[in-house]
Amino acid sequence: MAILAADVVGYSRLIRENEAGTLASIKAHREDLIEPIVSARKGRIVKLMGDGLLIEFASAVEAVQCAIEFQHYIGLKNKDVPDKDQIHYRIGVNVGDIVVENDDIYGDGVNVASRLEGLAAPNGIYMAASVYDQVKDKLDLNIEDLGLREVKNIEEPIRVFNLLLDDRAMALVSTINRPAAPARRTRLVAVAIAVAVVVGGMVLWQTWNSSIQSPDPAAVPLTGKPSIAVLAFDNLNSNPEHNYLSVSFSENIITALSRFVDFFVISRNSTFTYKNQPVKVQQVAEELGVRYVVEGSIQISGNKLRVTAQLIDATNGKHLWAENYDRDLQDIFAVQDEVTRTIALTLNENIDLAEYDRVEHQPTDNLSAYELFKRAQEQSFTFTKEGNILAMELSAKAIALDPNFASAYIELAWAHNFGYRWGWTEITSREESLALAFEMARKAINLEPFNFKAHQVLASITVQSGDLEKAATLYEKAISLNPNSAQVLADSIDPLIYSGRADEAVDRMKAAIRLNPHHPDWYLWNLGWAQYFAEDYEGALASIEKMNGVPDRLRRTLAPILLRLGRDDEARTMMGEFLADNPDYDIEEAKSAPFTDKQFHNRWLDDLRALGVPENAS
Repeated sequence: MAILAADVVGYSRLIRENEAGTLASIKAHREDLIEPIVSARKGRIVKLMGDGLLIEFASAVEAVQCAIEFQHYIGLKNKDVPDKDQIHYRIGVNVGDIVVENDDIYGDGVNVASRLEGLAAPNGIYMAASVYDQVKDKLDLNIEDLGLREVKNIEEPIRVFNLLLDDRAMALVSTINRPAAPARRTRLVAVAIAVAVVVGGMVLWQTWNSSIQSPDPAAVPLTGKPSIAVLAFDNLNSNPEHNYLSVSFSENIITALSRFVDFFVISRNSTFTYKNQPVKVQQVAEELGVRYVVEGSIQISGNKLRVTAQLIDATNGKHLWAENYDRDLQDIFAVQDEVTRTIALTLNENIDLAEYDRVEHQPTDNLSAYELFKRAQEQSFTFTKEGNILAMELSAKAIALDPNFASAYIELAWAHNFGYRWGWTEITSREESLALAFEMARKAINLEPFNFKAHQVLASITVQSGDLEKAATLYEKAISLNPNSAQVLADSIDPLIYSGRADEAVDRMKAAIRLNPHHPDWYLWNLGWAQYFAEDYEGALASIEKMNGVPDRLRRTLAPILLRLGRDDEARTMMGEFLADNPDYDIEEAKSAPFTDKQFHNRWLDDLRALGVPENAS
């Protein structure tokens, strides 16, 4: 059991000088910050004292992350408070044996945590060696060994470690989800445990033909939040080279709006299917299941920029807001931010713009670097070795123009990640590709600690390294920063399946499809894969049949589904075709899949054997 002990620094002085204000502030800290953080980290507040509290966790990782978020948000709270009235905490974390009596806990585990808390500096976090051993390889932190310390009522000296609250620690901070939105909290807790390597492909499969089927409203109920679709802004210039700016403008508004937990924002893959098509907003709203539609245009003349934008209530066609912007071209990101803020405030006057400010960051002042980055993305989406190598080159050029451009580092990290995974690189050593992928992802996070895409790519790379538990933490961070990301949600189903939670995986995929109705085909592949383990074989077949063709690796998934439906001959023929194209595939490789649920794994292996997959291909 992990124990977190915290107390208020200088409590007696604070009470002496301002008893009522101090008690009110401590109560507000507990209700507004500490309780939501502890709940999100699956902890339990065991005891509240006037100047502190005792919290228990099943996991040392959760306890340490709670401690980091605790100190981070208390620090933010103190910024607007006079120095003499600020309330600072110190924290000690230990893993050890405890005694449970009624709802209280005792024992050496508690005593050591309390002693560590007493040693800690104001705003500091001290941990025992037992905690350090459990988190050192799972959390990307800087931790200082302070050596052995003698403490009161503990027979042996204890080794003390100081957790540095630097950029690495801040990169693990998640958005607070307050009790006022319980449905939101439930969803995030379910999502947070995920870590994903989606079967056979992932992010770059956006190049597959998108499925045009709308989600089943009965299967995925509409959200009560304001629902928004942002259409691709029109490029009014005759020069097609400006297309990337018009598309990126609307794409970035989608990303920015997605960070508000109060909104339900449709993915750009769905809204951009209407680009260059004469459609009515009512049609868009009906097909995507939204109430509000944003549309507009961009025109560039020399160094001048003109942007028009409007927000429409599609239920009645009413224009809620419209604006024209005439600015210098270099101000395009400022205009984008202003449009986002106006939309947010128009739809919800109580929107937390302070939270938006915390995660918002202008990508770059260098439009040439931005164009190189967008070209790198386009090359990545070709899903070829040549495209991946070119994406590396273009991203590197963008970084050379702006060394602080986090998105370029993210794109370069993906390219090196795929270079490691599929050999799409000119680097001879796969290990070098993996090391470079880690380096680029971490640079992106250092530049923009709240960029969900940076955490997503680091999670994907971490999966490739084999550390699934640490990757799960990183995916949790990405999801908390952008709960409207259909792609991250869809990427996260495999660990649910591997741990025997196929029904949750099915629900997860349906939620992703609701966020991205015009989703790429791999969403349907994932859904079918989850339905196979949920024993919904008819549903699995129906999902896959909606795809536009059967890619090579999909046959390995479809054949067992057909077998379970009694279509043995078709299933064996399909698996035979797969093995002919993949002669090295065997049961040993299938055994290496990271299942922790033996029943699911054995079912999968039994079906593969029945279909003729050899025990050893060599």
